[in-house]
Amino acid sequence: MINYTEILIEVEKLMEEASKIFFDLDPKNNYEMKGKNDFVTEVDFKVQEFLEKELLEVIKESNLLAEEKEKSKEDIAEYTWVLDPVDGTTNLVHGFDHSVISLALLENSKIVIGAVYDPFKDEFFSAILGEGAKLNGKEISVSKEKELANSLIGVGTGGGRLNRVDETFDMLRFVYENTNGIRRIGSAALEMCYSACGRYDAFIEDGLNLWDYAAGSLIVREAGGLVINMHGEDLACQRQGGIISGNKYMVEKLKRFVY
Repeated sequence: MINYTEILIEVEKLMEEASKIFFDLDPKNNYEMKGKNDFVTEVDFKVQEFLEKELLEVIKESNLLAEEKEKSKEDIAEYTWVLDPVDGTTNLVHGFDHSVISLALLENSKIVIGAVYDPFKDEFFSAILGEGAKLNGKEISVSKEKELANSLIGVGTGGGRLNRVDETFDMLRFVYENTNGIRRIGSAALEMCYSACGRYDAFIEDGLNLWDYAAGSLIVREAGGLVINMHGEDLACQRQGGIISGNKYMVEKLKRFVY
């Protein structure tokens, strides 16, 4: 049996070390396009290479499921790291300082550790299964807001919705008309963490990959919140899908967008 607390301490050090790469390279002049609005930079590659080498030493015989370098189709092993080396690459390319490293540990397909590090604000969100969620070592919890009219909702509009423009703008219109406001940062992992610590009352985004939401989903749940998929079901370790996360009252109200 591995010690999750010791693993998380090591993970935090590694993620902070890897994040220095965000500032050492110039992503504005060093990127490729994987698809429409889908960037990859040398930062993504270098962060992933560094963390893969180190994490596979932290837990022997573990493997890595990650966004870049042909690691996106890896099988789930007894212990599997799920990594997005830069969640918010488009932000990074444009100098919009809201990009994070997102990392989860799966044990037999169950998420047991979640960690999201924002190097621009030096904020480390973390959770261990059954032990609560923390921000820089202090416990966090989802908001207690019950009224949609008083809520602040994060809405993702990433590549997974490119072919659903009308439906997406109908959703945005509803949120705009019925809440205190919409926020759209462009990093699902970070915005899930904002729904975990109460900065958002809820967050919704479709068309995500497991590495986008694995860490955030545990952090939200351990902060007392709910995370469901876009079919209204409890979120499992699906390779792709959408999520609604936040306090139970807001998640229930946003179920109108499941399909």
